[in-house]
Amino acid sequence: MDKVNAHNQIKTFQLAKNNGEAIDFIIKSTADIHDMLEGKPELMDHPHRHDYFTIILVEKELGGVHIIDFKEYQLEGAAIHFVYPGQVHQFLSDSRPNGYVINFSSTFLMQNGISEELINRVYLYNSFGDSPPMPINELQLHTLTYIVEQMKSYQNGDNFFKYEALGALLKLFIINISGACNLAKLNAEYDTISNRLIREFKQHIERRYKQIHKVQQYAELLSVSSDYLNRYVKTKTGKSAKEYIQDKLMIEAKRLLLFTEMSGKELAFELGFEEPSHFASFFKKISGQSPIAFRQSVREMG
Repeated sequence: MDKVNAHNQIKTFQLAKNNGEAIDFIIKSTADIHDMLEGKPELMDHPHRHDYFTIILVEKELGGVHIIDFKEYQLEGAAIHFVYPGQVHQFLSDSRPNGYVINFSSTFLMQNGISEELINRVYLYNSFGDSPPMPINELQLHTLTYIVEQMKSYQNGDNFFKYEALGALLKLFIINISGACNLAKLNAEYDTISNRLIREFKQHIERRYKQIHKVQQYAELLSVSSDYLNRYVKTKTGKSAKEYIQDKLMIEAKRLLLFTEMSGKELAFELGFEEPSHFASFFKKISGQSPIAFRQSVREMG
């Protein structure tokens, strides 16, 4: 199994039908996608990203890896794989896959009254860029597959309210994922005051990572001390608040290196570093490579 050459192959995909018509929800079997691409190396999976959500239901062990934001996750049995809008991912398997791919937009969630919190709570304690697959057992797989089959039936039918039905089924699917992944304790804790601190901290980082790089500044926004923020986040997640900020900056830096031709200087200013040398030192300290060396290594992999 070879990783394809990424040079000039890196794309951002929008949600659309095969004819290019924009759409907010679509479900396909992984086998159909594999058969469509088989024998067409120019179309095989390359590192890419979407402007929509993707949930992949893998029904059995495939052999291979799913790379999400530069981290490799082994395909080791029935599992749910989440890919958020903007995440870089690549699906590599030698076997004919068996499962389903569900794609949907933020607009679809909004139109059907589905809160993104239902998805976000799954990864509350994860660092930016960490999206490990969630294993499911045979009974859980049966339940989720049954919901997926109903989705397919509505998608292929002509019911006037088919998109309302698809929205209800998607919500049911996501709710079942929470139960399947033994998140009852996390769900019960999710809305507590203490966990609200982590949620709000991560939300501030998402919005302000270009402008704010220091724990003290985030602590002020959250009306706590920097020491308390660091200790609390470390206790709950195993990583300090500083590491969360660094994780977000690294993920965004890698995405820019992969998807743009920005120079080191341009990248530094885009991410809020006062000097290009500060950005270069930061990137090399965390990754062990210079920014340009990272770009070359990704584009030359094979």
